[in-house]
Amino acid sequence: MYPALAIYESLKNTGEYEFLYVGGKHGIETRIVPARGIAMETIWIAGLARSLSPKNLMFPVKLLVSLGQSWRIVRRFRPHAAVGTGGYVSGPILYAAAKMGVPVLIFDADAHPGITSRLLARYARRICLGFAAARHFFTGDEDKLHFTGNPVRSGLIRNDRDALLRKFGFSSQRLTLLVFGGSQGARAINQAMALLAPELLEDAPLQILWQCGRGEFERLRNSLSLPEDRVKLLPYIEEMSEAYTVADIILCRAGATTLAELAIVAKPTILVPYPFAAGNHQVHNARAMMEAGAALMVEQGEGWERKLAGALQKLITDENLRQQQSAAWQTLAKPDAAREIAQLVLELAERGA
Repeated sequence: MYPALAIYESLKNTGEYEFLYVGGKHGIETRIVPARGIAMETIWIAGLARSLSPKNLMFPVKLLVSLGQSWRIVRRFRPHAAVGTGGYVSGPILYAAAKMGVPVLIFDADAHPGITSRLLARYARRICLGFAAARHFFTGDEDKLHFTGNPVRSGLIRNDRDALLRKFGFSSQRLTLLVFGGSQGARAINQAMALLAPELLEDAPLQILWQCGRGEFERLRNSLSLPEDRVKLLPYIEEMSEAYTVADIILCRAGATTLAELAIVAKPTILVPYPFAAGNHQVHNARAMMEAGAALMVEQGEGWERKLAGALQKLITDENLRQQQSAAWQTLAKPDAAREIAQLVLELAERGA
């Protein structure tokens, strides 16, 4: 969703266009996209479960229904171009658009592209990649490829850090650790932090801004006993620019959009890749950042919490390492990605079928 919104924002800044966002019926986009004043329709499609599940039996039905819904949406809206930013929702709507002669651009954010992007490649006029390493997944489509990097929302870093620290009730004399696991939170990271936070606070001049997710918030709030002046537990952070601005160290997952934002804000980071991501793409993403010197990676597994504690202590105590990681992130930043993709979209729209 966030790459799509970044591309939308860039397009909106270049002229007057009509937009339609097509999302999943039960996706988080149904809450966020309409709130931004963007017209939206939904289709029924849902992703396949990664393990054996009765839900998978409904997938063929949902796919057929979603193709019919997509066909009607494209015929009614009559777009000059269709853009997909990965994920299963892109499949039916972009397939329908391509079959009806609408120029299609697909963007894939990950070092290991999703199956939807790979299946759609033959129908796309342009393929934009967040990671250069993803090129080898598109053999035969080299003439369509553009390495743009990952588009991110604007205004991620602000100039009012001291005021924001006061807003969160924090001190400017302590290091601020930002912890988040995506918009839904990350239970494994939450459990590890619940275990490690007391000793981290005892051993170091640290304060923690912790987005735990709406589903975990009440449980953690009721079970933890941490000093309120040093730990701010939140279900969701609406303005990530505020969180990024106050952070000295970041602990998070390794989704491609998150990594693109980290490259812009250039903060020392520990990445804990989600182990059940499709194609293990978060591990590939995190490893690329680690090899570039921009982050430490800790994978979930037996005893991983102690490894995480060691990584946190390393960053907290080693200012030189923090500076090295910040510098490494800056070399990876692609601040013009959204603008570059928007220009390719406009070229497709103007060229037409």
